[in-house]
Amino acid sequence: MVFKFKNVEVLLVFVIIQEFCNPFRGVAVEADKVTNRPLRSITKDHALRYLTEDMSIMDNFKSHILKPFMIKRVSGTEGNLQVQQHIKFLLSEWGWHIEEERFKDKTPYGEKEFTNIIATYDPNKPVKVVLACHFDSKFFAKKEFVGATDSAVPCAIIMESVRQLQCLLDKGPKSKSSVNDITLQLIFFDGEEAFKHWTSTDSIYGARHLANSWLKEKDPLVPSRNRLQSIRELILLDLIGTPDTRFVKQFAHTSELYDNLVKVEELLRGKGFLIEKSNTVIFQKPYGFGGIEDDHIPFLRNGVDILHLISTPFPSVWHKSSDDWDHLDFNLIDNFSRIFRVFLSNLLHLRPEDSSCRKK
Repeated sequence: MVFKFKNVEVLLVFVIIQEFCNPFRGVAVEADKVTNRPLRSITKDHALRYLTEDMSIMDNFKSHILKPFMIKRVSGTEGNLQVQQHIKFLLSEWGWHIEEERFKDKTPYGEKEFTNIIATYDPNKPVKVVLACHFDSKFFAKKEFVGATDSAVPCAIIMESVRQLQCLLDKGPKSKSSVNDITLQLIFFDGEEAFKHWTSTDSIYGARHLANSWLKEKDPLVPSRNRLQSIRELILLDLIGTPDTRFVKQFAHTSELYDNLVKVEELLRGKGFLIEKSNTVIFQKPYGFGGIEDDHIPFLRNGVDILHLISTPFPSVWHKSSDDWDHLDFNLIDNFSRIFRVFLSNLLHLRPEDSSCRKK
């Protein structure tokens, strides 16, 4: 991704500039497009406790989910293949339908192989809510770089979230719910990072290829549309995990989704369901400017609604060797995950009030 902000003041300047100069303004969707997203509002203490404290098992998250990501995983390398196997093994074990998109593309260092991984909870449902991240790490010739925030932690959060919500996903929403035709879909992009310098051809290799493929591919459930049109929104996570992680709203067309994250954080903090050792307000109220280039861009340009959860300004460890395990704030990661699980439950109309999923 590009655009790094050194401080909030610079960010606010860009917010103003956006109104006049944003190159992506108006590209995402038609001006009259309105997406109906009925959201739940889970407020009962026992349900919130279940989604937050009861599901907060950070030792398992660290050792079984996150740690296998914490290697150099540059596209086309053995480390990258190891991480692919980690993702596929766990999601297959949890019963998700796995697809792989393998392709080759030219890079500044010659032709490389890339692999996107797509996991769908219920392939028979026609509407997809996509959670996405990139699993590759950036190539540096002269330094070690594992990219903990960029984007090992985001990918691990997605995987741990769906693992913890598995029982609720199995039970689904109420039979008459307006979201019964929706399923979660996970996309793990390869090749987000530029090999040399970020350009339109040396960056987001996997996202560009997948968006182009799905634009041409018919939706197997609704042949009158392409696969991109089956996506209600794409929620992209990036640069998460250090103490300075915080977010701003990037796009107006998903305002209600971002606003729900803000409300959930306020609710959980007020009820004492967040870890007070990490008192950073994660979801800030100022607007961003929606111009950060990342894996969402090819989807945005083809009409897909985007919720971009990328730390803004970028973390202080961005593209440094210090983007590693030792610089992660696991209390913040835990708080983000708690908020995110409640948010997903609101989004998908899950029923944490039902005690049948809770371990005795």
